Amino acid sequence: MELTPREVEELQEKLLIVHRFIAQEKKFKNFYYQGIDIKENIPSDQGIVYKLMELDDAEELLKNCILELEDMKRDGKSFNPSEFHEFLINQDWGFLYKKYGMKTSEDVGHLDLERLLELL
Repeated sequence: MELTPREVEELQEKLLIVHRFIAQEKKFKNFYYQGIDIKENIPSDQGIVYKLMELDDAEELLKNCILELEDMKRDGKSFNPSEFHEFLINQDWGFLYKKYGMKTSEDVGHLDLERLLELL
C-alpha cells in the first residue's frame, strides 16, 4: 500500500504520540504500581491503544514503525539509536497535541488510528 508523503508524516506523528503515551504510562505504572495489576482508563473507540498497552514490546513495535516511516521519508536512510532518541526529544509535543485536537497525552484515545490498522 502506497502512502503519500503527507500520509506518512501524519501517521508518523500519531505513532510518536502513541509511543510517548505508552512509554510514560508504563514508566508510571512500573514506578507507582509495581506488582499491582491496574486497568488503564483510556477512552478509545477502536481500543488499539489498550491492545498496544497490553503488549510487552509495544514501545519497540511502535519505534520500529516510526523508523520505517522515517526511512520512507529519508529515502532509506535509517536512524541510529542516538538519533532516534534525539528525534523524540526534539518533537514539539504541544504543537502535535494541538494539531490533532488533544489537550494532553491522555487524549491519545481520540486519535484516528484506522490507517495504522490498515497497514498492520
